[in-house]
Amino acid sequence: MIKQILILSLLITLAFPGLSNDQVNFTGKAKQVVKVGESFRVIYEVNKEASNFQSPDFKSLQVLSGPSTSSNSSIQYVNGKMTQNYSMSYTYIVQAVKEGDVVINPATVTVDGKNVKSNSIKITVVKGATSQQGNTNQNKSNQPSETGILQDDDVYIRATVSNNSPFIGQQLILTYKIYTKVPVSNLMVKKLSSFQGFWSKSLLEGNNQYQQKTEIISGEEYIVAEINKFAIFPQKTGKLTIEPSEMECNVQLRVQSNRKRGYDPFDDFFNDPFFNRNVKNIVAVLKSNSVTVTVKPLPQLGKPKEFSGAVGDFRLSSRIDRTNLNANDAVTLTYTISGNGNLELINLPEVRFPVDFESFDPKITSNIKTTDTGISGKKTFEYLTIPRNAGDFEIMPVTLSYFNPADNKYHSVSSEKYEIYVSKSDISSNGISYSSSAQEDIRFIGKDIQHIKTPPFKFKPQGEFLFLSNAFFILLILPIISMIIIIIVIKQLGKRKSNVGLMKNRKANKVAKSRLKTAEKYKTSGDDNAYYDEIAQALWGYIADKFSLKQSELSIETVIDLLKEQDVENSISESFINTLNNIEFARFAPGDSRDKMESIYDESVIAIMQAEQALK
Repeated sequence: MIKQILILSLLITLAFPGLSNDQVNFTGKAKQVVKVGESFRVIYEVNKEASNFQSPDFKSLQVLSGPSTSSNSSIQYVNGKMTQNYSMSYTYIVQAVKEGDVVINPATVTVDGKNVKSNSIKITVVKGATSQQGNTNQNKSNQPSETGILQDDDVYIRATVSNNSPFIGQQLILTYKIYTKVPVSNLMVKKLSSFQGFWSKSLLEGNNQYQQKTEIISGEEYIVAEINKFAIFPQKTGKLTIEPSEMECNVQLRVQSNRKRGYDPFDDFFNDPFFNRNVKNIVAVLKSNSVTVTVKPLPQLGKPKEFSGAVGDFRLSSRIDRTNLNANDAVTLTYTISGNGNLELINLPEVRFPVDFESFDPKITSNIKTTDTGISGKKTFEYLTIPRNAGDFEIMPVTLSYFNPADNKYHSVSSEKYEIYVSKSDISSNGISYSSSAQEDIRFIGKDIQHIKTPPFKFKPQGEFLFLSNAFFILLILPIISMIIIIIVIKQLGKRKSNVGLMKNRKANKVAKSRLKTAEKYKTSGDDNAYYDEIAQALWGYIADKFSLKQSELSIETVIDLLKEQDVENSISESFINTLNNIEFARFAPGDSRDKMESIYDESVIAIMQAEQALK
């Protein structure tokens, strides 16, 4: 019956759009007297469809959440005459911080292409309970009964490890996941595990976007997201304990108002969480469980004598640039170790060159990849060696031994054997000095005694000297001019390097708008997760480009500090931060409506436009 009434009301509303009042009323209301530390609502209500809502300056009041947008439409019959009422509201949850009078300036919306301003709101903040009798009833009626209490199973962090009984040196994946039934935002690491007895590397470094999914646990639906992931390698045997990690986040709880009336089906309907805007925000500290692993020593049976501690699954390859050359010519020999495991701690076994070869320390390069499955990649050792005498030589294979936990066996892989044919050099090596410290140390000597010059001779006229001649002054000025040119070139190069940040700054708005267009495509296609990810990337990327920072260095606090340093108005800064928080709340709140997605999109566009104007 209730659904039929609501559907009938909606149809009548659509059929008679001209029944609404033509006069635009845009009003703001809030409690007139509050106490320090009290959270309360500030509501702006307009009686027509509106857009481009511009937040007011809340002065010393701290905005906890908002604006939350809702709309209401109703039809009444009075003496056989039908009238329609429509209202659209924007709700903030704010907190009083210090005593005194606070005047909230008017907010602004656009109705039918015209800007409409609300009234100003005056609020008196007092210490302790309010005592004004004229406002007692109003305070009681507006203040919700905050019965919402954060339970242990509402939101928590769980740490899991891929293997609780590994071998020493074996790669393990340690994962931290957050499980939540309530909206959360602004996740920050408060205390990270020290990983004593492990070598560790983060697998999610620089990733601000959390991939989330839904899981049913004990019959209840949770939003689950990986918030941290590490590849860890035990460095000693025995029982090792990974201490708990602590994180801090903002949690949004919904509270219900105390009802002393009888049962009303319409009241139950509009107390549905979709319509109910009575929420409070708290800061929660989440602590994960500790993880204990028992590390086993590597087996001694079948252990090769060349084994040096490599654990994982590896391959060894080699190549040489040439095998036929002349004496005193250089040859490059490259060995590559690739596979899965801790490549950073692996060293190539000693390469034995013939005694007639002069070799240098290898150039080592690493190409390490971190993925959800762990650490993989390759490590390259490049040797430069020079044969000093002619002849036929051999470079024997290099053998790498490793233990593979997948089959609990030792394996050995070898490189190729190289035969090198060195011909006699056409250039005599007499008068050449060699040094094994660096290739550039090769130099010619023995030229300190020159041959006596034989006729014909070229004589200069008597009385012609270089000193004080034109050539003398040219040679004197030439170094100075060269130094000036070098300084100018260095300065120009410095300007070009600095212009990289300038170009990113100038293009920040364009890049953000491009991301917003991409987000709108995701919204049209119904991909909600991709939509919110792109919206968040637009705002975070805008701030990162504007201040030439990496996104991994940003947080809500750093954004506030950066905007404050640029003397950005509080209203613009708060609007930007509120938009970020609203995106995070929507990301973790399942079943969000299309209206909410549209509202978040409009908020994001306004936040970027206001920030762009303030930061020019």
